[in-house]
Amino acid sequence: MPRDYSYSIPRKARLAALRSALSQRVSEGALKVVDRFPIDEPKTKALKGILVTLGAGGKTLLVEHHPTPALVLSGRNIPGLKIVEPGQVNVYDVLDCSTVLLSQEALSRLEERLTP
Repeated sequence: MPRDYSYSIPRKARLAALRSALSQRVSEGALKVVDRFPIDEPKTKALKGILVTLGAGGKTLLVEHHPTPALVLSGRNIPGLKIVEPGQVNVYDVLDCSTVLLSQEALSRLEERLTP
């Protein structure tokens, strides 16, 4: 019978790694906080215009507290854009993207999650 050598990383270590990755993005100037993402109807062109205005080129991680269906539908056709909730942010996504965009409410939820 084969032996299982898998190991799950402790929760505190995962949160410390996420804090470190986010602070690295802040020091690079690649983390931007906006008030909210004003997408009322699913239009890819509107979201792409917002991303260009914010200077988000390449891979982008967009963190919204409760992403509206219009925001999700607008963003699914943009290559390199990933839309997640604050509870789904992980170290890989933060390090893999070149820009992290946070809404104000998502930032407060993420701070609640990351405070030790």
